[in-house]
Amino acid sequence: MRKLTTYFENPFDSDDISMAELIAFSTDHNQRLIANNDDGQFDSEIASLSSSLNGLEQYVTDDEGLLGIRKARKLAKDNFRETSIPADVQRIEAGFTAAFGGDSPILLEALPSGRSIFQTCRDDQMSGHLQTLLNAVTRHQASLAPATLNLATALRNNWATIYQASEVSTGNKSVTQQGKQEARQALQLQLFLILLKLGSMFPRQPEKLSLYMQQHLLENPGSAGASPAAPVAPVG
Repeated sequence: MRKLTTYFENPFDSDDISMAELIAFSTDHNQRLIANNDDGQFDSEIASLSSSLNGLEQYVTDDEGLLGIRKARKLAKDNFRETSIPADVQRIEAGFTAAFGGDSPILLEALPSGRSIFQTCRDDQMSGHLQTLLNAVTRHQASLAPATLNLATALRNNWATIYQASEVSTGNKSVTQQGKQEARQALQLQLFLILLKLGSMFPRQPEKLSLYMQQHLLENPGSAGASPAAPVAPVG
């Protein structure tokens, strides 16, 4: 039997985890929480994790850490665009079809260029297409399922947040080593607390972890434990 004290140890405190790896993992994890938060069950965790991650980023001045931030933000943006947006747009379209029928001109209000535009447009055009969709949902919300407006609003807002973070470069700050270490420890603790919550939500279901955390991002490329990333598909 494994020692019970093992479960009180924070795996994110490992000295083998570099700053770049920690930031990449945390950014990807935060985006996965956002993508799988339909019922708001992770609202407090997303807020706390975002605060801890932003706090650490303020102290990052070395090239490795800055590169980690840029890579992590781009990864979060690409994952959200490639998985969450197509899935959620399809759900919203299904809501319109159920309410008005597949041949209704109202569908053209919501998706004038069809669903494919969300996969082919430039990143800087995505907000416009999501806003068009949200405007149509808002106009016809009385005929749609109540959750549709929340879904369309969250989709527009989450993309704006993730895309902006990807575009903004982080400037160097004057920092102390102590402040940097404290900020890193705060982030590591927050990750551990979320890991414990996931364990309590999904007892005896370790396969669920990959929806929320990608351990290979904490490992050196080619290490024995590294594995391909799982999709960021919303749960439900």
